[in-house]
Amino acid sequence: MAGYYQKDFDYSEAIANTSDTGKRQQLLAERQNKIDAEGLSGKVASNDAVSTWTSGYRPYSSSSTRAGSLTVNGLYDAAERARLQRFEAERKRIQQRLQGSLSSIDSDYRAAMTQTDINARKSVIGNEEKLAALGLNMGARTDAATSGAAETSRIAVDNQYRGDLNALGNARLSARAAAQAEAADREAALSSGYYQSESDAALTRAQAALQQYNADRDYSLSVAGLTGFLNGTPTLGWREYQTGQDAALSDRQTQAYEQAFNRWKTYGYVLQSDAATLGVPAGTPTADASYKNASLSLQRWKAGYGY
Repeated sequence: MAGYYQKDFDYSEAIANTSDTGKRQQLLAERQNKIDAEGLSGKVASNDAVSTWTSGYRPYSSSSTRAGSLTVNGLYDAAERARLQRFEAERKRIQQRLQGSLSSIDSDYRAAMTQTDINARKSVIGNEEKLAALGLNMGARTDAATSGAAETSRIAVDNQYRGDLNALGNARLSARAAAQAEAADREAALSSGYYQSESDAALTRAQAALQQYNADRDYSLSVAGLTGFLNGTPTLGWREYQTGQDAALSDRQTQAYEQAFNRWKTYGYVLQSDAATLGVPAGTPTADASYKNASLSLQRWKAGYGY
């Protein structure tokens, strides 16, 4: 919510025409409130510019500092969002490739299992035919073997079958583990690259902000050298100048007062043209008490005490 300000008040003119530090700061604050509340940023002179204004020096700079800063920040934020979107999209592709690899591994495993079963049955039938040709009978497959040769044949087929199953299982696990490790490595590299780019972007952003700050500071200092005000505060040079001006004015006033007093002393009464300077009515004689008071005031003034 914007702070207090006077809607129809010409803050720029008031700021330019006052050298009182506190008053300038108050006027600048209210003017900024007005700019914020009425959306005048970029349409009127900026507070940074107006803070340097005097009655005879008024450089114009559009109040786009905040808007410009927001625009630059918006560009950085947009770049960050785009970078994050690319990161998430690539991570999603990595997971999709992993799921595809795992699915292919499982499909190959099932096909190999089927083929192993087929091979085992073929081995059993082949052994039965060989034993039959030798006049040996293996007996029913669920019953005990009828001979040592039949028993040995069954054991060999079973061992081969179990060995094939074990090899297939190990191969499946190894393939899955390799696919998952590759995906993890890809994600790690992706994350590392993302955070590095994020760090680089933050550094670039900070450097840009620092450069802008230095540029604004240098500009403010250069303008302060011309106007005598830095962000609305009088500079030391300006204060010294004002002190010199005040001293010169005081000297001129003292000299004018002294000259008028001398004419009063010479003529014996106050001339019409000196009445305002001396602060007494025209025609006042030197015998009047005001003459003595004026003499004392002049002495005090010349001694630096004022009157």
